[in-house]
Amino acid sequence: MENKLFYRVCHKDTLQGLWYDYKGKFTGLIHNELDFCMHNKLEMDFDDEIVGWLSAVNSLEALHQWFSVTDIIELQKHGWFVHTFEAEHVKFYDRFQHTIIKQETSTPKSIITFEPYFK
Repeated sequence: MENKLFYRVCHKDTLQGLWYDYKGKFTGLIHNELDFCMHNKLEMDFDDEIVGWLSAVNSLEALHQWFSVTDIIELQKHGWFVHTFEAEHVKFYDRFQHTIIKQETSTPKSIITFEPYFK
């Protein structure tokens, strides 16, 4: 099976997401500290079924369904960037209607930086 490239917004040092840390513990950062994001009210309840899996998308265009360019530029100021991941195991998670990649068989490859429109 050929590994595919996926995109994910996560912290540059810890790789944790905005809802859960890299060990699957709920942080709620998007609801509190980073609540400027367009989906700051979206609940992602804990689910044992996806512990060890990471939310991701298969294109930058799909990423914008979750985070606007403005969100991403603002998140970068706080250490959160778009990362590319090479993933071996992938599935679609029906409950929250998004793709997830298996954490242990996914490798972070690069960081994509978005530039502000006006500096």
